[in-house]
Amino acid sequence: MSLVGKLLTAPPNIKGNFWSKAVIFITEDHDRGSVGFVLNKPTKMTIKEFSSQHGIESNVPGFLHVGGPVNVNALTVLHSSDWECNNTMRVNQDFSISSSGDLLLKFALGDRPTHWRMFAGLCAWAPDQLESEIKGIPPYNHNMSWLTSSSSTKTIFDLDEKEQWTTSIEKCSMEFAQSVFA
Repeated sequence: MSLVGKLLTAPPNIKGNFWSKAVIFITEDHDRGSVGFVLNKPTKMTIKEFSSQHGIESNVPGFLHVGGPVNVNALTVLHSSDWECNNTMRVNQDFSISSSGDLLLKFALGDRPTHWRMFAGLCAWAPDQLESEIKGIPPYNHNMSWLTSSSSTKTIFDLDEKEQWTTSIEKCSMEFAQSVFA
């Protein structure tokens, strides 16, 4: 079962670490491993400030997000599939990711998708690691397993960080109940 385009949600019993209340959008899931971005961990740095640090004058709204603990210097944008640049990978019909070196300039000049979120870093799992974490296969603990659900443009782009987690928990519960009683 591919997790591409799905949300991983940290269960309520994960507390006191980076993964607490995390909601992750999975962009790759194959025999070489899995990749995703934490949606709900904004930094205090605005896109305008970040662009300025890179010599680009910008009035682009919003904040840079921590996409995960891997490759923290990599800049990636998760966005609606109505836009692309020279380094865009389509995740599915609704979502794409881009990581071109001129993203900040494009955005500053107004060339940007309808919906987007900008990340520094990403999440990555070795082959079969994510599936083992979800299923609680040792050395992973099933009581700390990721919850999974479908994603939507609203959940990813329209909700604030706290709402993303509570909405994702509710969605996981509803989808689980539907699968049990189907």
